[in-house]
Amino acid sequence: MIFGDKWVPRDTFEPVVVGREEDAYLVTEELYELHNNRKQLKGQSSSTYYRLTIPFAPHMFGSGKTTFCINYLELIRRLSETSLSSFASDSSKKEFLDRLKDSAFLYVDLRDLERTDPEERSLKWALFYLLYQSACRRSGFEEPDPDECFEVFKLRTDMLIEKIREVLNMLTEQFLLVAFDEVGVLGTRERFFDLEVSDEGKVFPYNDFFRILWELCLEDNLFFIVVGKSKGLRIKNSVAFGPRVLLHFISLSPLNSSSIVEFLEKSHLEEQVHYRVCDILCSPSFSVNELAEALLESTGGVPGLLTRAVNMLLNYVQTRGQSFMLKDECLSCMNEDGFQRICAEPFIQHISTSDEDRKSEFGILLMMALFHIPFKVDDELNSESYLFDAVNEMGLYRCRIDQDTFQVLIPKVFVGNFEYLPSLSLLEEILLGSLKLEPVDCFFSSKCRVFEGIFAMRLVWMLSSKVRNEFRELLCQLSAIFKEMKLPIGEPLPLDYMRSVGVSESRSESNKKRKTYESNEWNKIIHEALYFDRVYIPVDTNSRSPDIIFKLQSPVESKGLIVGVACKGRWKSERIGWSDIVEEAKKFLVPIHDQVLSNAPDKNHCMLIVVGTKLAFNVASELGDQSRCYSNGMSIESESFTIPSNCELVILCERDVEMLIDKEILNGLERAFSSDRPLFGDFGPDLLRRVRHSFLSWQ
Repeated sequence: MIFGDKWVPRDTFEPVVVGREEDAYLVTEELYELHNNRKQLKGQSSSTYYRLTIPFAPHMFGSGKTTFCINYLELIRRLSETSLSSFASDSSKKEFLDRLKDSAFLYVDLRDLERTDPEERSLKWALFYLLYQSACRRSGFEEPDPDECFEVFKLRTDMLIEKIREVLNMLTEQFLLVAFDEVGVLGTRERFFDLEVSDEGKVFPYNDFFRILWELCLEDNLFFIVVGKSKGLRIKNSVAFGPRVLLHFISLSPLNSSSIVEFLEKSHLEEQVHYRVCDILCSPSFSVNELAEALLESTGGVPGLLTRAVNMLLNYVQTRGQSFMLKDECLSCMNEDGFQRICAEPFIQHISTSDEDRKSEFGILLMMALFHIPFKVDDELNSESYLFDAVNEMGLYRCRIDQDTFQVLIPKVFVGNFEYLPSLSLLEEILLGSLKLEPVDCFFSSKCRVFEGIFAMRLVWMLSSKVRNEFRELLCQLSAIFKEMKLPIGEPLPLDYMRSVGVSESRSESNKKRKTYESNEWNKIIHEALYFDRVYIPVDTNSRSPDIIFKLQSPVESKGLIVGVACKGRWKSERIGWSDIVEEAKKFLVPIHDQVLSNAPDKNHCMLIVVGTKLAFNVASELGDQSRCYSNGMSIESESFTIPSNCELVILCERDVEMLIDKEILNGLERAFSSDRPLFGDFGPDLLRRVRHSFLSWQ
């Protein structure tokens, strides 16, 4: 380390493997399937036709693939009494697990794969030799001679495995677990080998590779895990590769807050084993839990990013000779350009080197990340590309929801680096600005959130457009405040202040658990998002305040407009009435007026936009199928509520909403969000592509 360098990625500590309980369970389950059905695989049984099952964990750099497979046996030994206890409830599975814990382990790095005499263009021979070579290296033997090996093995799997077991000094019935790492290199070395050619004249090296694995798996007590980057594989779950081979994804998920705490507490400095990482970084006023939250916010829980970030913080603290005293001090360091650039350096090169077709899809993935829209493993972006592959090829990350469903995750340290990419559209700049403030651990499926997020971006987009449009004219007719804002605004940068509020879900606890923000959390959100000194917004347990709030700034005068967007009853079967609308207005407009606007009446204004279609009859008849604006001093007599000064309540009817978001997109949103727990069945890339095209048409 060069003295004076503030941020350096030099390795300082030995990280531990944490948070892999579910991954270990899934791998163990698939290995058991192979063991339990090997007779069927060999054709020695008349039972139901069985296809070979291989755990396969493709992912991008830094997901923890290599660390996981190397430590897999240690993981199942550690977890056998906890997360694997339900697996071992059956006596046959318990016997298998006990034997698996005593397996011999062989790690094979396919980056060492090369043509080998005397059958130099045979992938099978090169793979056999690499297996035996790895066994010899592990046992401290000399490098084997290819010619001698070929004479002994003659491409016979039984002879190869027998020799490997002998070299590793294994017991007769002992399991052998082989981990093939970096399988993705096969896509770059296909020209080195004679591979099977399809009718179209194409070769698929992965098919050849898994066909060889199928042959190896005919040997008793032999098991495989295959890991590697998935670029170019175009893999879908439950897709056959070669004869009778079925791959099962083990998609390594980001670490949650509690796993990061364990990571910090159990990791030690390499040179001074008795010093824990958290003891170096934390002080009595800065707890390990706060550090874990800060790291989760910055890295998204990506293991490679997490390790790199902790290394950099350790080097900085040790050079300075002082721990972080406060969380804000640590966050300030993580937000520095130098920290984010060096931390993300190995991860983000894929975006800048992507072709134009890939870059055009970047905006769709940004929307999916911001709005937490899940996708299936076989969802297509176009006729030849799957989202699963696109996420990896762009150097992004995915978070697994279930066996076939994922979410795009863009850690905050990525965002700052993406902002400087050339050829970004204005839409992508807005999305990145919003992601910069978005809490990474807030994963939830909220139909209001997605709709209101698109609404908020579209609103700012239209207000900043130099092209005249009906919706902007409508708002200027309805709202005295909008007239004062002197549209169009110069740039849509104020959307950087956009924050999600309302109902959220914490990944550090459970993806199923929901909560409502307490008043102190509202205070923090408003303060951070809008830079106000003090705002107290009460929230009760039966309702929500706006999911999206943002701030607009007049391009001519120093006037600010705080906008809240609330989608009330849009897809609910029951109707909503004036009481629901007024309740929303009271929670948002009154406290902001009392605590902020009254102190600067000439500079700040506040507006709540309610988007509701299933209104009570008295509301619908009052509106007359027209949008309505209640300005300061106006009363909603039926509810005895008067709009505070410098505030407005805008209620948009369906027809006017369609000016902002076209009907086709609205129909798609309604199909996707037809229940309170939307499955996003119809909210796929096609709908997002229409949303993106609709945005860009105004640029």
